[in-house]
Amino acid sequence: MEYQVTLFCTSGKYKPVSTIIKMDKDLDFSSPEVKKMILNRGTQKICATRRWSSVDLKKNGYLKGKIRIYDKAKIEAENKARYEKIKEEKYASGEWKRPKKREE
Repeated sequence: MEYQVTLFCTSGKYKPVSTIIKMDKDLDFSSPEVKKMILNRGTQKICATRRWSSVDLKKNGYLKGKIRIYDKAKIEAENKARYEKIKEEKYASGEWKRPKKREE
């Protein structure tokens, strides 16, 4: 199972930082201990990738974190549906023109 861990700057000065971690087995995601373990592992991976320490995290204000289950197929389907909705709104408003169908 894959999880996406995102750290947020509490002051809003810096953009969020995220990473994807893989866990060997399905865990009980409702348990606070499991969430804390996943968040710690994700934070360690972010720090290793960016060569940050815990002091850097505190200094830059990355004190808040979120976790979500990362399902690539579901995310791609949501993005495709959102794009289709935007595209239809643009066609309806006249901002975009529909492509002409070519007959071959």
